[in-house]
Amino acid sequence: MFKRNRIYLATLILTCAVPLAVQAGTTPHWVHYKLLQPTPKLPKNLVILPINIDVMEVTAGGVKEEVPEWSTKAANNIYNSLSSLIKNDASLKQVKLPKLSSKMSAGVDEHMALYNLVVNTASNTDLEHKVRRFDYSIGPGLTALRKKTGADAAVMVYGRDHISTGGRITQSVLSKIPIVNIFTGQDVSMGDSFVHVGIIDLKTGDLLWMNSEYRDDTTDLRDFDDADDMVKTTFEWYPGIEKYRNAYVN
Repeated sequence: MFKRNRIYLATLILTCAVPLAVQAGTTPHWVHYKLLQPTPKLPKNLVILPINIDVMEVTAGGVKEEVPEWSTKAANNIYNSLSSLIKNDASLKQVKLPKLSSKMSAGVDEHMALYNLVVNTASNTDLEHKVRRFDYSIGPGLTALRKKTGADAAVMVYGRDHISTGGRITQSVLSKIPIVNIFTGQDVSMGDSFVHVGIIDLKTGDLLWMNSEYRDDTTDLRDFDDADDMVKTTFEWYPGIEKYRNAYVN
């Protein structure tokens, strides 16, 4: 379920190189302008699309290498956390992602890659009118998935986790000084974790809601409790319509 696609990976490398910028103001999340209407229609049936979490092992010299088994473990943890969260919310219902044809699977991969690009652009905008009228979309290309699953919206997730090797940790403890990247000469933390979650309207492609969580600490997405805590922290702001309206529109 979490098999990667080359196009998706290439896009992920570009968008996850650094944490997405957090908008200025009092809320970290984003809400599509159509949900800010007096009587918004929130999606109920959600399908979780394949999750991509890159877990990288970082050496004492700052060299990073993805460990596929770790990435799969982290992705499964995020998926299970999301499933549990949806199950415990009476306003939501999870629709299982069925086995897709090769053509439909390719279409999903392409739109997930497009989603990453759109999210990166949206998150880094400093245009006031875009914050007040958040209207980003990936287009209606996933309508076939809506018809096949009966879902109203798709949950898209990507992220990363940097795990220090034992040698890196030992070097830091023994030297009692920050580890320096041999390529950049800059101090490097012992690890960081990043998760981004977005909800896409499957009929229109509108980006209804998105939020992310970044932690520069010992969080380890291979550990379910850590992954679960990051997901729950991210979703504390869902849907957050009134908070968003009060902060940026009223």
